[in-house]
Amino acid sequence: MSINKSEWLVEIEWLDKILREVKRQLEEKRNSRDNFRKDAIEAQRELWEDVGAVSVENGLQHVVDFMQFINTMKIQKRSHEFERKLVDKYENMISSPYFARMDFKEEGEEKVEKCYIGISNLINEDFDFLIYDWRAPISSMYYDYEIGDAYYKCPEGIINGKISMKRQYKISNGKIDYMFDSNIKIDDEVLQDILSKSSDNKMKAIITTIQKEQNKAIRNEKYKNLIVQGPAGSGKTSVALHRIAYLLYKHRDIITSKNIVIFSPNNIFNDYISSVLPQLGEDNMLQTTFKEYMHKVLEDVDGKEDYCEMMENIFGDKSEILYDVRIKSLKFKSSVEFVDLLKVYIEHLKKMSRDFGDITLRGEVIISEVEIQELFYNDYKNLPLKRKLEKLKQRILYLIEPYEKRLVDKTVEEVQKSGEYLEKNEIIKVSKALVGGEIKAIVNEVEEKTKFDLMDCYKTFYEKLEDFLKIANIKYDNESIRKIKRYTLENLKAKKINYEDQIALLFIKGAVGGIPKTEEVKYVIIDEAQDYSPLQYEIFNQLFNKANKTILGDISQSINPYMNVGSYNNVVNILKAEDTSIINLTKSYRSTMEITKFSRKILSAEIHDEYVERSGECPKLTGFLDEEAINERIVEEVKIHKDNGHNSIGIITKNACEAQRVYNYLKDRINVKMIVSEDDEYTSDILVIPAYLAKGLEFDVVMIYNASDLRYKNAEDRLLLYTACTRALHTLDIFYLGNVSPLLK
Repeated sequence: MSINKSEWLVEIEWLDKILREVKRQLEEKRNSRDNFRKDAIEAQRELWEDVGAVSVENGLQHVVDFMQFINTMKIQKRSHEFERKLVDKYENMISSPYFARMDFKEEGEEKVEKCYIGISNLINEDFDFLIYDWRAPISSMYYDYEIGDAYYKCPEGIINGKISMKRQYKISNGKIDYMFDSNIKIDDEVLQDILSKSSDNKMKAIITTIQKEQNKAIRNEKYKNLIVQGPAGSGKTSVALHRIAYLLYKHRDIITSKNIVIFSPNNIFNDYISSVLPQLGEDNMLQTTFKEYMHKVLEDVDGKEDYCEMMENIFGDKSEILYDVRIKSLKFKSSVEFVDLLKVYIEHLKKMSRDFGDITLRGEVIISEVEIQELFYNDYKNLPLKRKLEKLKQRILYLIEPYEKRLVDKTVEEVQKSGEYLEKNEIIKVSKALVGGEIKAIVNEVEEKTKFDLMDCYKTFYEKLEDFLKIANIKYDNESIRKIKRYTLENLKAKKINYEDQIALLFIKGAVGGIPKTEEVKYVIIDEAQDYSPLQYEIFNQLFNKANKTILGDISQSINPYMNVGSYNNVVNILKAEDTSIINLTKSYRSTMEITKFSRKILSAEIHDEYVERSGECPKLTGFLDEEAINERIVEEVKIHKDNGHNSIGIITKNACEAQRVYNYLKDRINVKMIVSEDDEYTSDILVIPAYLAKGLEFDVVMIYNASDLRYKNAEDRLLLYTACTRALHTLDIFYLGNVSPLLK
């Protein structure tokens, strides 16, 4: 809806007023920050002048004075940090203080309130809200309602009323670029403007274009666990990050960013999303990957296969002798039945009888086997196995101490009588050495009887695999089980630990109490949820059983055909159905409608989700005689796309080996980067990357390298190819050798 000249003048005057207030508060906070800095320097000077170097000899009061100064400095540091954040907030607001306005008349009130909405609250000296934070309760109506009746929930209860106007702005450098009235939802005018832009090397905040269904997921706190399913480009990761910002805003008194952890698909993606929360005025949460966490916990385990190595094995040379048995093993260890099997084994470990024996020293019983059994099976029965064994060891070693002291005293007497040594210190030293040897033997015996060897434990599991299958009442092909068993045991013997075996080791270690608790983590975000197996979800629940979880994924983008969630029902069953809700995002915003329609045809099932009707070029399929011809075309196309203003170009291969060949050709001809490892640095320029590392990323232009019938030929390749194609925002070019993949016909 067009806005007349007088309204424009009113809005410009309001913006000027806002900017004056922002600048006033900014100057105030800058001065306050400078004063804090001076106070901190003065406090440190006083510390050294009045207290000096800390020494116990100077008395307890001296130490107390020192600690008081330290506490004062800590308080000053926190205050300074708070002031710094406020300065950053006001500096950001100077460029663009708000992006929307909503006129709302509360039920029972005569006056209509003009609610301006921005990235942060702005309150003047009279405590009037000039701008509402997008996360404030009242702001939720802007995302959820059209013109007419509306309500919002706040601590005082439900506030009813009517929205009479919704207005959107684009403000940059303190000037209004454009504004328009929208009588319906946040509509395609702003959305199209944003989506038509070239992508950057960092994900952007989406507060100006949050849709109703996204807002529902961001603010949902009814359930402890939230599963968000949405098609490619539906903004799942953005929703997760804005949900974190919302939680930090609403529960600022009880949580900080340190209480939140996000599990991303890889470190490339972690880097890609790292700027969103700072854009929203919040510190970044803890970021990690499942592999990173697992490898840290299993740091003592040698020969660990990397995630990328596993993917290379899956999508690499299928003629390898052990390929078939590896896939059988991978499927088996990613199944729900395998979870049940491991649980049966854990129960077996808890209940199995143990031969501890008496612990004796020179014929004297320090602790009998009966007493040890009593401690292990009764006194410590509520502890996990590994902690139970550690507790038992500590108890026995504690009981040995008085025996050791008495034995040293007795030996001192014997050595004195022998007359071999005259010096008292030498006699004591010799006596301790003699006794030390005996004690060391007993300590070694205790450690042997109370040790928990993770690798031996896992080997035993496979050695008796058929027994546990029977106990768990799991039916399986005997020949397959025999092959999987032999394959796994041979790998373990050779210290070759496949990625899927590491997951099982992590589960066992957690189940027996070998992983420290993570009570400080109150919210867990799991992105690309479709690519985790049921066992991995058991581990998430095991590690963070008290934390709220937000799980985001798209079943259609399961890039690993053998290790994936299968169905969200598997997750719901693990997390408890009554605590879990599934929210479906139903609209895609990333790609042009031509790319979206083309990509969805790759899937075996029809997708009826909506998409933004942003038009562009139709995807192109081009055949070539050899790889060199494809490489030459890529060089030509890159130059054209760069001239057309596209910032990011993704050349997506099926695996790392292919990516390396392409990169070797291109690197001397164009400015290109390559990613073949999770730890490689992400850049949004021209990038060669395997499809399994590209998930979650997006590019202005995507070139699929060699989508021939030999590269993408069966059902296992379908979702990988679909995921690769849906990385494109504006242009999708598909090259192939010989015949094109049947998945694209």
